[in-house]
Amino acid sequence: MSTSELLPRPTNAGIPGDPVVSPAVDSRPDRRLQRRRWLIAWLVAVVVFVIVIGVPTSRPQIFVIICLGLIASSVGTDTNWKRVIIDFLPFYAVLALYDFLRASAGKWLEPHALPQIRIDQWLFGGTVPTVRLQRALYTPGVAHIWDYASFAVYMTHFIVPFVVAGLLWKYQHDRFYRYTALFVGLTFSAFVTYAIYPAVPPWMASQNGQIQPTSKIIDEMWTHIGLSNGSNVFSGAGHFANPVAAVPSLHAAYTMLIVLFFWKGAKRWRPLLVLYPLGMAFALVYTGEHYVIDILLGWAYAATVFVVGSKAFDTWQSRDAAAASITESPPLSPTYADQGAG
Repeated sequence: MSTSELLPRPTNAGIPGDPVVSPAVDSRPDRRLQRRRWLIAWLVAVVVFVIVIGVPTSRPQIFVIICLGLIASSVGTDTNWKRVIIDFLPFYAVLALYDFLRASAGKWLEPHALPQIRIDQWLFGGTVPTVRLQRALYTPGVAHIWDYASFAVYMTHFIVPFVVAGLLWKYQHDRFYRYTALFVGLTFSAFVTYAIYPAVPPWMASQNGQIQPTSKIIDEMWTHIGLSNGSNVFSGAGHFANPVAAVPSLHAAYTMLIVLFFWKGAKRWRPLLVLYPLGMAFALVYTGEHYVIDILLGWAYAATVFVVGSKAFDTWQSRDAAAASITESPPLSPTYADQGAG
């Protein structure tokens, strides 16, 4: 799927008064060469960071990596590096606030497990799907190709949403604002639920003896791929996870939001686009990270935020455009004004 298929060409339509960031790449060979060198240097720096320090473990680190990549890709264009910071700093500041608040989920109220278990058992004939899938596919101590695939899909949750934000920022700036607004709205909608209804995932319910034995496959996969710090960062009580922030599944919600966001403009690629949330759903259930009901609720949250948020954003843009048109309307000529007064 090419970027041009999903991202419409930049236009001057968007947030009134806000300039559209256009690629506007200088066609001169020296500019293209300079930009290519910057991109290579950025990629090498990221690889060295992961090898020497490990997987990025904080929002600031991810912010720096993505912003430097956008700055490198903008060398030789009309885009000023300061614009990257101005646009992305608020986005990451809000997400950092979410990370801080999310740690409180489960401290105010007792985490729940039985409702999710009962619903999944009712939906699937008495057996929780995670238990059934692991009995059929999982081998302790052995990483099959579907284990690697599930792990890879699971990890896109921490990368793809921000790559999408970067592509939108670079190729259609007005859609970047819409996407980040919806993304933040969805994130905090889920947080409210985490605070009110902390929930135990299947792997933890298994450890508590509430369902049949299952394994936390994601943690095991970090060992298989040789990145020891991964499980401390992205799972359990790591920086990017709270074990009782499970209902709804933001992994599932983000994938559905991306599908809905690009659905209208990706008619040829819709069947392929749908595979993302379906693949994520399988990975989450199989690895013991979520129940099916968590995923269904995540999709419902994404659809609700997308519909309500899009309407609100459209209304705000229309009002802003109307106000701008009134402000920019030329004053009546004295002669016409006199005639009207008479």
